[in-house]
Amino acid sequence: MTHEYGSSFLKLLVDDTDIEAFDEVLARARAAGEPAGRLDTLEEERAIALRLRERLLRHRRNEAELQLLNDTANDLASLRDLDPILQAIADRARRLLDCDLAYISLSDRGRGDSYIKAAAGNISGLLRELRLPIGTGVGGIVARTGEPYAVAAYLSDDSFAHTAEIDKTVAAERIESLLGVPVKLNQEVIGVLLAAHRSRQDFSSRDISVLMMLGSHAAVAIENNRLLSAAQQAVSELRVANDTISSHMADLERTAEVHERLTRLVIQGNGVDEVVQATATAVSGTVIVLDEEGSAVAQSCGHGTVLADELRRLSADAWRAGHTVINTTQCAVPLITESEPLGTIILSATTQVDATDRRILERAALVASLVLVTRRRMAEAEARTRGELLGDLMATHHKDYDLLQHRATLLGVDLTLCRIVVVARVDDEPRERVHAAAAAIARRSHGLATYRRSTVVLLLPGDDPQAVARPAVDELARISRHPVTAGTAQAADITRIPAAFREADNCLHALIALGRTGEIAGTRGLGFVGALFSGEPTTASFIESVIGPVIAYDRIHHSDLVHTLDTYCRSGQHARNTAHQLHLHVNTVTQRLSRISQLLGATWRDPERLLEIQVALRLLRVSKP
Repeated sequence: MTHEYGSSFLKLLVDDTDIEAFDEVLARARAAGEPAGRLDTLEEERAIALRLRERLLRHRRNEAELQLLNDTANDLASLRDLDPILQAIADRARRLLDCDLAYISLSDRGRGDSYIKAAAGNISGLLRELRLPIGTGVGGIVARTGEPYAVAAYLSDDSFAHTAEIDKTVAAERIESLLGVPVKLNQEVIGVLLAAHRSRQDFSSRDISVLMMLGSHAAVAIENNRLLSAAQQAVSELRVANDTISSHMADLERTAEVHERLTRLVIQGNGVDEVVQATATAVSGTVIVLDEEGSAVAQSCGHGTVLADELRRLSADAWRAGHTVINTTQCAVPLITESEPLGTIILSATTQVDATDRRILERAALVASLVLVTRRRMAEAEARTRGELLGDLMATHHKDYDLLQHRATLLGVDLTLCRIVVVARVDDEPRERVHAAAAAIARRSHGLATYRRSTVVLLLPGDDPQAVARPAVDELARISRHPVTAGTAQAADITRIPAAFREADNCLHALIALGRTGEIAGTRGLGFVGALFSGEPTTASFIESVIGPVIAYDRIHHSDLVHTLDTYCRSGQHARNTAHQLHLHVNTVTQRLSRISQLLGATWRDPERLLEIQVALRLLRVSKP
């Protein structure tokens, strides 16, 4: 009979039934006169079923959030106009936070205020027509500080400036609780994303994190729209040129066709490799994209090899000129944006470069800039999110570990596997390239990265700190072109990450103080210095790492090498004095010292090694019962 009721619980789980149905099963069992023992069993099975039901509901919520975020990213690649993208972000913000209203305001530099660009869940016509004077309302605080801000009761809150028009709209929309987060581009607040409840409710840290991530998506969409508008403007200019220069009609049409093909590649979410290949089909020669350091990012195939030094010189000429440079059969166009260098696109033609080839390459440069900026902005948004998560993990104050695990899951990071902390000192100015490389390392490794002053902090999966840190540090050194010094530590679990960070940071400072620039070490690798810096010094492991082979030899051969070594150190490192104190012949002592050299290596008498050996011997004496 109990089995039948247990099966009922499983069927209720499968049918996704309300909680009341689980109580009814137990009620029927009591009504049927089931014994007390069976009723207790049913109580336990009901509790387990309810826990499974809660877990299933949480899993579905996580899946729904991930799907919505994925849909937003897909919109960025598939939608051309800004309005539909921002509307989709507002809709998804409302669904993810389960709020009544979500809207986006954008700054108007010309008028010095901001305006509502997209809204979801609004019930009055006032919101879409509202303009917000600078510094007013919740949006004004967020725009001024660049930080999230929430109020529980908007109309009665005096912590910010109110205006009659804004309060009228708030009342019409029946807004009670409001949360706003900044929409940032290059550290500049270009808008505010807001979510509202029509009843008094608190916003959780999860709500803030999700809204911040959607705000990053909105920033990428706005930047994409600006670059896409520039590309469309270039197409328009090309069509005007087609109408006015009839003698070059065929060439201009070919140029426009190539540009439209490239634009479609961008809209479809393709990368710079596809842009290069598409450009190469329209010109006769090899198309190559170099980054700002002169390294090849992409190259068309099937046209032979081009000399790297020659390309770098041509790229440098184009950057100095600030515009297209042609050298008979070669053409270089710098990839220039308003804020940052991106590299150069170069055509190495089989014949003399003509005006059409130049126009095609310049259009390709514009599209390649759009692709590179889009990818870079999305990578920066992800890197900021990863860095903020690692910063929260390293903080020593009380943390919501369930929320941290959830945030990590959204980034594809398993915090149960990420146990290795690496703190690396990078001597390079500027550090943007090193920070980008650290973010790429974390992304590839399914880990996290952040920056603390002149150091890079990595949290990576693995069990061997040296093995995990070595390839990451080598890559940072290659990018910075300077030796990179790094301290490592291993966290037992997520709660030990702050302690592991402090240990790794101490190891880094110890390496620098000891003049061991360019090395990687944990506490064991620093010897007795590491034991002093370790948060949990282990005397036995230190002794084993320094004189373990000698101890093992004595144990196996029943010899007295440890005592001989100790006497040798305490007698001023003189073999004759050692022999006198041990009542042995000096040749016997010499033979024992030779055996010690075989066990510890020929450099064991060096000052630093000998100091470690003396400390280990002293610890061995005091640790014996």
